[in-house]
Amino acid sequence: MTENNTHGYQEWWDESFTYRYPVDLSNPMGLPRRNEPVTVEMTFEEAQVHPNSIRVVDSGGDETPSQVHDETVGDEELQTAHVTFLADVTDAEETYHVYADEGIRDVPEYGGIQQLDPQLADGVKRLDTGHYVLELCRGMADGTAGGKWGIRYFEAKSEGRNLIADCGNAIGGFYGPFFTPENGKVNPPEHTKVNVTTDVEGPVYARYRFDGTVPPGLDPRLRDKDFEITWEFFANTPWFRRRYDVDPYQTVVDGMSVENKITVGDEFESGQGDVVLSQFGAAGGTYYREGDRYANILADRVEHLLSLPPEEAPDGLQSFTDELGDDLMEMNWDYFWRLFCVEDDILSHEDILDHVDDIVEEAHRQVHHTDRKDDVKIEDFVTVPEREDQTIFPMNADKTVELSPETGYGMIWYTSEPVARYQIVQRPASGWVNWGTNGENEYPELPIGTTIYTGYDQFDDWEEDARKIEYRLEPKFRQIEQR
Repeated sequence: MTENNTHGYQEWWDESFTYRYPVDLSNPMGLPRRNEPVTVEMTFEEAQVHPNSIRVVDSGGDETPSQVHDETVGDEELQTAHVTFLADVTDAEETYHVYADEGIRDVPEYGGIQQLDPQLADGVKRLDTGHYVLELCRGMADGTAGGKWGIRYFEAKSEGRNLIADCGNAIGGFYGPFFTPENGKVNPPEHTKVNVTTDVEGPVYARYRFDGTVPPGLDPRLRDKDFEITWEFFANTPWFRRRYDVDPYQTVVDGMSVENKITVGDEFESGQGDVVLSQFGAAGGTYYREGDRYANILADRVEHLLSLPPEEAPDGLQSFTDELGDDLMEMNWDYFWRLFCVEDDILSHEDILDHVDDIVEEAHRQVHHTDRKDDVKIEDFVTVPEREDQTIFPMNADKTVELSPETGYGMIWYTSEPVARYQIVQRPASGWVNWGTNGENEYPELPIGTTIYTGYDQFDDWEEDARKIEYRLEPKFRQIEQR
């Protein structure tokens, strides 16, 4: 039979294959890994390898699902390729083997990622990954939260519910530095349609690219900025990842210089009176300030404008007022902030700028020049709906989680670059939950080019799972072995 040890499986798995490449998997934390995606970059200098012949065998001698992608082929032979497979590792190091042959073989069939028919009007890809059912949307550019690009349907199959009720919001949008009063609150996910390109699609691994241009706002330093977001999904695992690339910029937000940072927002909806996630935590403890002074200042300005007599009100204000409910706090906040948006054309550009100086000056004063600046609280988990304004601003973390004690499910984020400040909102009145990489007054904090790893499941120890992603299995392939 087979031999399973730290040196890997020794016998030849299948005599019909001519070549094999040992791939040593180093487990930096020594933590048990289950269905962890591994990608190894390979070159085939001394072998004649047919593209369909690649198979991966684990350390016990069993074939594991794998996929070849981003390959270069010459004369019907592989020259280079990436091979992605799912690994189970319990030791500090285990060896898998990549088998290859020069002959044509049938393409293997693995029960992994399935392509489903999109259900939403702007849906582009609907995937069943084994762990999730999710739908990627290109956006409708209609200025509404329900028309954003990103993931607008998101369901863990074991739980069986969409975390975005009525598909009325999205995971994956980016906002700052464009979504500020100074720029006329341009909202890239709501005001832009993205082009969607399929890079890779297979049973183990799928990769898609969003690209677009942010519409022009009032700040000339933020015009003509292109962006690209790369999404990657894997079979039968809670983890997926995305990378954000945006054209370089330098501007001022919250009265302070900012350069080449963005706000990414993952947003969830449950409907009024509930939230899908009601606690927040950061690895090693949560250091945070509570309350959103800026949002209250902005809401007060909205209330003031809505109370103007008809003869003093801007032309577009009445139709906007008719769309609002009786209580602004029960609305999605993106919705009533449309008042200061150049795309909605409710206020003139001059009117927006007239309000900006007062809003920004007062918000900056209340956040940075009052006792609140030093009022930093420390907890393991924060029940955000019980905090002031149902909003907290955690500090200095790269591993964070939002939890539901009722269901036991949690959403984990690991960012490849640390984030100095976050904005976390869990607002039962509207049912809106937000994980955002910005500090107070919309100041963006995520460096451009950062990769975000995200996973949603019932995790026994969320910090341990986050460490697995921070310290992923490290593959190293050795010289070719021939039968």
